[in-house]
Amino acid sequence: MDLTGKTALVTGSSRNIGRSTAIRLAEAGADVGITARTDEEGCAETARLVRETGSEAAVALADIGDPDAIQSMVDAIRDQLGPIDVLVNNATYRPSKPFLDVETEDLDRVLAVNFRGVFQTTQAVVPDMTDRGGGSIVNLIGAMVYLGKHGHAHSYGSKLGLEGQIRQLATELGADGIRINGVSPGLIDVDRTRTEEWDRIEREVIRSTPLGRLGDVEEVADACCFLASDAASFVTGQVLHVNGGTYPTPTLVPES
Repeated sequence: MDLTGKTALVTGSSRNIGRSTAIRLAEAGADVGITARTDEEGCAETARLVRETGSEAAVALADIGDPDAIQSMVDAIRDQLGPIDVLVNNATYRPSKPFLDVETEDLDRVLAVNFRGVFQTTQAVVPDMTDRGGGSIVNLIGAMVYLGKHGHAHSYGSKLGLEGQIRQLATELGADGIRINGVSPGLIDVDRTRTEEWDRIEREVIRSTPLGRLGDVEEVADACCFLASDAASFVTGQVLHVNGGTYPTPTLVPES
């Protein structure tokens, strides 16, 4: 997979899947714009790791739920690295709240980040891609939007809307050589706060995963890089499930 001469923008790239994806795109030759809402230190570390590959990096903090901040972020990355060829929409907001307790402001916030923010970030980079004869967009969705999870009707519901964006924009942008796809990770081994409840959930997910383990951030990053590259030049409007087989055919693996 070769992205030499390309500029990529990865939102939510201060840690975990976003950081790994930024590094993988850089290893493939892309210069990478790195963003987060407030994690300046994490973005700086991602930038350092990107530069270690020999690629250039630029950092711009932005709240993806703020349309003005989105445009300022894209302008800042473009000014430092050049027109954007690849966009990975990884930034997300996943609060948990019982369905009947979700208030208007809760719903507005998740929609602003997870749906409208992705839509408007895509709008901000498409002119660059059109001018350059094509580009690639990858939206991170997540397996739980397909499997369901209590307390996340608003947050995961908004993420599932991204599949609709992918399908519609694939038809609208294809004539300009712009491809748009999704990656839906299963349970991935990332830095997170460990609790007894989370450890229980993790054990149950591993049992229900045919491959019998958690995924690695690098495996998700590889999928994003594949879809961003010319190796996927005839792939658009699709969602690639990187979940060890959990979806669409979850199964309970017997304990040994």
